[in-house]
Amino acid sequence: MTGVDVTGRVTAIVVAWRTRDLVDQCLRSLAASAPSVPAIVVDNGSADGTAEMVRRDWPGVRLIANEVNVGYTRANNQGMELASTEHLLLLNADSMMTPGCLEALLHRMDADPRAGIVAPRLEYGNGRWQRWTAGAAPSVLSSAAYFLFFERLLPRRLGQRSVYLQRDVRQAFQPDWVCAAGVLVRRSAMADIGGFDERIFAYMDDVDLCRRARQAGWNVWYEPAAQGVHLMGQSSLGEPGGVSPLALTSYNRYVAAHCGGAAALAVRVCEVVGFATRAAVYAGRAALTRRETWHGRKARAHLTHLKLSFERSPLP
Repeated sequence: MTGVDVTGRVTAIVVAWRTRDLVDQCLRSLAASAPSVPAIVVDNGSADGTAEMVRRDWPGVRLIANEVNVGYTRANNQGMELASTEHLLLLNADSMMTPGCLEALLHRMDADPRAGIVAPRLEYGNGRWQRWTAGAAPSVLSSAAYFLFFERLLPRRLGQRSVYLQRDVRQAFQPDWVCAAGVLVRRSAMADIGGFDERIFAYMDDVDLCRRARQAGWNVWYEPAAQGVHLMGQSSLGEPGGVSPLALTSYNRYVAAHCGGAAALAVRVCEVVGFATRAAVYAGRAALTRRETWHGRKARAHLTHLKLSFERSPLP
């Protein structure tokens, strides 16, 4: 976006864990799209040579090399503590900013003095839109909209109330939460709410951050004029299925902590029905081919999620 100068206003913070090549790719995309923006890499005890690669190939990048994995939230807070600019671009190692993305994010931030968090429209590496970029706060309604497919049956009424975006929105709006895989935050807002909650090791950290920001009077924006790429889950996903098992466990813990026991039980019921339905559909499709397919792997992944839906998650 023309007319927006990012020089001296933004510091990029990249959190890494066993993603050496992705960190290099992320830094290259940042150098190409925003060459004036300094970067800080926080490596969470990777044993794959990530820290050594940054020292060798990116001498201008500041490095925090943790001896162990201190968690995604603590690593981001470490980076924010070291940075000195008013705006901070938080990036996962598997995220990349396209040309003009940062300018569009900063333009939205400048247009709203109470904007504390602004996220771009994210795509997968193949260019397909990523619906996990934003959504409604976890609740019985938003969970039912997603897990029980109500968002598809009643798109006009529930499309914007699902846990995840139901359609590719092209106008800026204020959702309940946005994904922290690639997001611009205001330092004063982070100082106001205390940054990420370090009791959350990983997952639901962005939902919690946005909740506390909104409670403190800061606005959370989804800005589709900004385009980013998120390869998604390169260091955490084992089987295909759209969500990491740890992410589902964290989701259930979050619902129990913030919505109460009755709501948590209702959400579990939605998950059981939803995952059982998905597993049956994919298993049926796999049976028709009579060989190992993508559908078969999806069926197994949803069966894993179904089992997790029955497990009791302790409160944080």
